[in-house]
Amino acid sequence: MTEQQIRNFGQALAERYKRVSDERAAAEKRFRESFYSPTSTRFEVLELERKRDIAQAAYDTWDEVITNLPPEIQTAFSEHFQKINSTEAK
Repeated sequence: MTEQQIRNFGQALAERYKRVSDERAAAEKRFRESFYSPTSTRFEVLELERKRDIAQAAYDTWDEVITNLPPEIQTAFSEHFQKINSTEAK
């Protein structure tokens, strides 16, 4: 792979990893809100728990992929992930 291809691939992975991470956090938040809400039905809580578990499984898979990247792609990924995370925090 060329340097540009490595950079593009690392950036694409970082963008997708960020989305998966955000989806996991949102699913966890919705589950917790429903779990502690006196107006939630058992079915709603169980459905949100199922969605949370699916989001967690997707995150775990992506985390494993990212952990096992070759060093040059890992560097491109990390640089872009830090950039998009710091941009969102502002």
